[in-house]
Amino acid sequence: MTDKNKPLLDLYTDYLLSSFGTTTATGLSRLVPEVSHDQITPFLAQEVLTNKD
Repeated sequence: MTDKNKPLLDLYTDYLLSSFGTTTATGLSRLVPEVSHDQITPFLAQEVLTNKD
């Protein structure tokens, strides 16, 4: 994982941990307008993340 993607990973994991229902890239983009679902979806598809990440 690149350092460029670290803030997005932190934001996405916080979103997953704090959500009670279904989580989606669109749902995150509704909560954080600065991040579009078009940024999140390719980020999640680009590489396999490990527990260390």
